[in-house]
Amino acid sequence: MKNIIGIVQARTGSTRLPNKVIKKIGNKTVLETLLYRIDKVDLLNSLIVATTTKKEDDIIEIISLKSGFKVFRGSEENVLDRYYKTAKEYNADIIVRITADNPLTDSDLMKNIISYLLNNKCDYVSSKETILGTGSEVFTFEALEDAWLNSKQKFQKEHVTPYIRENDKKFKVAYVNPVEALKREDIRLTIDTSEDLKFYLELCDSLGDLSLVSINTIINFLDANPEVKRINQHVKQRYYKH
Repeated sequence: MKNIIGIVQARTGSTRLPNKVIKKIGNKTVLETLLYRIDKVDLLNSLIVATTTKKEDDIIEIISLKSGFKVFRGSEENVLDRYYKTAKEYNADIIVRITADNPLTDSDLMKNIISYLLNNKCDYVSSKETILGTGSEVFTFEALEDAWLNSKQKFQKEHVTPYIRENDKKFKVAYVNPVEALKREDIRLTIDTSEDLKFYLELCDSLGDLSLVSINTIINFLDANPEVKRINQHVKQRYYKH
């Protein structure tokens, strides 16, 4: 049996919305909302929060441990190194990369991505055309180690998987089609700005504990309440440049 580890990268440092992963949405922080949702994915053998060694990220360790999740602490800027050392520490065969600013990461899509990688002997699998904030990435420890050994550029180390994705002749890379309901460009479910946080607070006020609410329920609510959808619709996503 493969040891499949979910690794959630989380830190308090953020230029657009500092401390975003420890902001409260109802009774739970953004981080807790994500962890409780993803903990239901039965294909994961364990879920680790990978944060930095900086003093200000002690709070992330405290929240994670209190919620019953393991923690690994490593480099702030070299997230690739943080992932590699977390995976090595927990003897991972397969790694699922999850980011703490996406509290509505879709568990069904994640299961499909993991299953596709296992069934097709891929090195890396993700999805395209899914609602921003619902996706995840899955890759083998061998691919991660190769990236850790050979990534030279700063952006490759900051964003973990560019080296793997850009070397698709070296690695078997695949993308899974999400279900039609997730193919929406008019919905934004990541948290990067104050508008995103306001949007989430509106969702929570209307739907309750978001760790318990399905993505379909959220999509249906937003379609019925376009004024909520518009709160953060204009926010431009920042993508890495190299």
